Amino acid sequence: MAMKPFATSLAAALLLGGAVCTAASAATVAVTVKLPSGGPAKHAFVRMYTMGAAYSIVSLETETTNASGSALFKVRPGACLKAEYGDDGAGRPRYIGSACPKPYGKTVTINLSP
Repeated sequence: MAMKPFATSLAAALLLGGAVCTAASAATVAVTVKLPSGGPAKHAFVRMYTMGAAYSIVSLETETTNASGSALFKVRPGACLKAEYGDDGAGRPRYIGSACPKPYGKTVTINLSP
């Protein structure tokens, strides 16, 4: 008898977990960062931010791209994306790119430039 409530709660938790994963994947945007050569920007820093009325940054999220030059973000209405890659020897990024897509689609590509 004690196993039945456990099995029922386990099944409910698995179903709820699947629903949460589905909802989270529906509210994400995949960002692909490309170098000027067209290759993927591995380990680029990508920031999603939103600006307030006084041009101050209200929210900021940072991700690092994988070997394919991709990162995932939760969609934030009105947010912009900025990508930075490399180091010029003085601590500044070698390549920079940005995008402020409206509305967001499933994917956004940021092409970096020097």
